[in-house]
Amino acid sequence: MMSEDLGVEAKEAAVREVAKLLTLPDQIQFIGDMKADYIARQQANDAQLSTMVAEQIEQGQTGLESLALSQNTINQLRENFISIERYCQECQTLIENHNQIKLLSNARNNLNTTLKDVEGMMSISVEAAEARDSLGDDKELVNTYERLTALDGKRRFALAAAASHIDEVGRLREYFEDVDQTWETFEKTLWTHISNFYKLSKESPQTLVRALRVVEMQEILDQQLAEEAAEAEGDGVMATIANPRRSAKKSTTAMASSKNLTQQKLKVQGKHYKDKCYEKIRKTVEGRFNKLLTELVFEDLKAALEETRTIGEELGDIYDYVAPCFPPRYEIFQLMVNLYTERFIQMLRLLSNRANELTNIEILKVTGWVVEYQDNLIGLGVDESLAQVCSESGAMDPLMNAYVERMQATTKKWYLNILDADKVQPPKRTEDGKLYTPAAVDLFRILGEQVQIVRDNSTDVMLYRISLAIIQVMIDFQAAERQRLAEPASEIGLEPLCAIINNNLRCYDLAMELSTSTIESLPPNYAEQVNFEDACKGFLEVAKEALFHLISVIFDDPEVQQLFLKLYSKEWSDGQVTEYILPTFSDYFADVKMFVEERSFRRFVEACLEETIVLFIDHLLSQKNYIKEITIERMREDEEAIIEAFREYVSVNKVESKVRVLTDMRELASANSVDAFALIYTNVLEHQPDCPPEVVERLVALREAIPRKDAKEIVQECKEIYENSLINGNPPKPGFVFPRVKCLSASKGYDYLWRKLT
Repeated sequence: MMSEDLGVEAKEAAVREVAKLLTLPDQIQFIGDMKADYIARQQANDAQLSTMVAEQIEQGQTGLESLALSQNTINQLRENFISIERYCQECQTLIENHNQIKLLSNARNNLNTTLKDVEGMMSISVEAAEARDSLGDDKELVNTYERLTALDGKRRFALAAAASHIDEVGRLREYFEDVDQTWETFEKTLWTHISNFYKLSKESPQTLVRALRVVEMQEILDQQLAEEAAEAEGDGVMATIANPRRSAKKSTTAMASSKNLTQQKLKVQGKHYKDKCYEKIRKTVEGRFNKLLTELVFEDLKAALEETRTIGEELGDIYDYVAPCFPPRYEIFQLMVNLYTERFIQMLRLLSNRANELTNIEILKVTGWVVEYQDNLIGLGVDESLAQVCSESGAMDPLMNAYVERMQATTKKWYLNILDADKVQPPKRTEDGKLYTPAAVDLFRILGEQVQIVRDNSTDVMLYRISLAIIQVMIDFQAAERQRLAEPASEIGLEPLCAIINNNLRCYDLAMELSTSTIESLPPNYAEQVNFEDACKGFLEVAKEALFHLISVIFDDPEVQQLFLKLYSKEWSDGQVTEYILPTFSDYFADVKMFVEERSFRRFVEACLEETIVLFIDHLLSQKNYIKEITIERMREDEEAIIEAFREYVSVNKVESKVRVLTDMRELASANSVDAFALIYTNVLEHQPDCPPEVVERLVALREAIPRKDAKEIVQECKEIYENSLINGNPPKPGFVFPRVKCLSASKGYDYLWRKLT
């Protein structure tokens, strides 16, 4: 009845809801949509209701299970309480026997412990046999190590337990001999794998990795044992301090076990597998180099270099295959580089001991290999400074010394022969008539070839040594040329001197080119230690010396000397000297201009002009005749003639600047009073600051019309002017004339004047 009422109420409620939705006639058309929406909502509600009912049922089942479990637990607790009450009633009669019960319990525990120890001891032989059987399988290397380590732990425990019973310790040691033998076999296998690291890294890298893992595990175990021993030792010290009476009682026991304690400390020190690993690697490398260092390096250089290349190339495989197998902290590749490099240096020292037996070609092959080895290391990522250890170690010094000394000796012999040939053979001519000999070009061709050979086949340090040697060769070559220039210029001859000038200018250009290319090839640290500049300038100095010798050829010409001796004589006054000197110069100039380069020719003409002026002044000051009006006029004509003759070859401004000193001397020689002499001499010092008052002294002595009193005053006045012009006792700047005037150097002081005046 109730359900029917609920149904009626539901229908009425539904009608009311529908009426609310259909308040307008137009909404009737939405009945279909409303019905579809209603059906969807009904389905969703049904699904939600079903889910909720299922969850409630599941929770109900879980609750029932929990109730059942709780009931069982309660029942078990009840049974336990009943058992406890029963046991308590039974034990009431045993309280009086508590001590016997305690002893029985201890005996039972000791028996269980003993049975476990016996089982452990009985298993040792079995475990040792298993470890020994697994030695044949490289894959079981780590497992074998773990078994043996476990056996070692049991041995330590057993020996520690029996430490107070010497007889038992001896029997236990015999019992563990099988373990020791297995350890020996295992370690032999382990170190064989480590020693064979290069081959294993390619053929069986897993085996090598396992061997290294064992090394790492043992290192960890060594550290743990060391820490345990340190802790145990610390506890013993603290116990002694806390209870000295107990320590005294046990002194006898401590003395008895002192030997065992010593042995234990030795074991605590560890097996040092990592150190042994490094040692095995070193010995393997030593064995790899044995044939090279004991046989090939002494018997067959070619085979030795082939062997070094083969060994050096192994570093690439070590980088690719060996290094990945080792833990990164081992830095195995760097270690191998160091070991290989040390032994290569040893090889170089052995070769250096035979440096005199090796040819230059063989030495270059050795240095060439060093370059290859360095490049190989740099290619593998080694720092450049470390890669150059071979070349920087000094091991190659005797080889480089031998090579350099031979190169210098050969080059010196060659250029001395060339210079000797130049003495007897006439110079050659270029297309434009310039004179030369092949020495310059050939010398630098040879030096350039030496640099190129070393640059292509040797190390930076060898190139550095060759650079220094080449500088020395250039200096020695210049010294050899100077020896020839020490001969009289007339014996050398004009044409050979022209050739020497051209050669040395050419040498300077070639030396600069060679120095530039060489410096560019050297690393900065070596380049800054090489100075070609002075050696290059040396060729210019030799050319300058040859130029002065060339001037000597002209001025040492007997005809030219004879003409200069006639200066300020009657013939000179009649125009019979200067008019012949200057044409003679022109003839020489024509030849020299054709034979030497233009830059040298201008320098040559300027030097001739300076020498001419010096000789004119020297003869003026050293002559015996009085200066007259005709002398002054002739001097003016000479100035004009000299300017006219030299302006053809040198700029007129430069010629006039040089000749101005002759004008100064003429004006000074024509002065007539003290004031005039003082004024003119002051002007002379502006142009020629090193003109000494002795010049005035000599000119005054050559003036017949100047009274003796005025002469003294003139000289004194000019002396004071000169001294006032000095700076720190020296002329402000040197000139090209007066230091070269012979008559001024020959006589010092004013004795000449007073002799003349008296």
